[in-house]
Amino acid sequence: MNLNFSDKHKLVIGMVHCLPLPGTYKSTNRIGDVISRAVSDAKCLEECGYDALIVENEDLCLAPHMTKVQFSAISMVVCAVKQAVKISVGISCGCINYEESLSIALVCDCDFIRSPIFVDTVLNYNGIINPCSAQLINYRKQIGAENIKVLADIQVKHYHMVHKDVSISESAAWAERQGAEAIIVTGCASGCETSISDLSKAKKAVDIPVAVGSGITKDNIRQQLEYADIVIVGTSIRKERKMSEPIDREQALVIIKAI
Repeated sequence: MNLNFSDKHKLVIGMVHCLPLPGTYKSTNRIGDVISRAVSDAKCLEECGYDALIVENEDLCLAPHMTKVQFSAISMVVCAVKQAVKISVGISCGCINYEESLSIALVCDCDFIRSPIFVDTVLNYNGIINPCSAQLINYRKQIGAENIKVLADIQVKHYHMVHKDVSISESAAWAERQGAEAIIVTGCASGCETSISDLSKAKKAVDIPVAVGSGITKDNIRQQLEYADIVIVGTSIRKERKMSEPIDREQALVIIKAI
């Protein structure tokens, strides 16, 4: 199934947060265990009626660039998930790993990637991280993957803006100009509700779809969808709201029923 933005249908995307990948700090997981969890979560989302899913690495001591071991591991996970479900599959390798995300998406026949740092210059414990939109779009063309859509975060959670005078509207407009097929607006961290004000400003600034990237619950989803075209759901559908736990089927269904 392709991720379709053209029919004005509100899309619900579920997150498949991987267990810490082999080769990652403090990870004791074998690749088979990581794949098993990811496939189980993906099937659960499909059975509950989600339109699409995103496979994402959730590791400690994240660096801007993945290691070769991590890249190899998540490639295997995405391939297994893609073969297990019929709904649209996307990839988020975090930060600025656009080559990894696009390469895996091309090889595994996925529909889209999530690019967390696309047009904004941000700061975290790794220092200042520059955006990668131009390189990403050029690389997508270079490898013949222009059918793979880019969902780009703007002023993304877990990072601080270096240039604080850049408005959310400006970031949104820049992302559209730089080739994103949709933009993602988030709260300050995973599970934190996305500001309606930020959503509204971003929506007015672009002609492409706008997604809510954090803090979706059964209580706020209707209000969020008054401004957004897409909701991305992760923390609220996991057991005890913990990334280390599998998706809770009942909580996943609650989101669908709330729409």
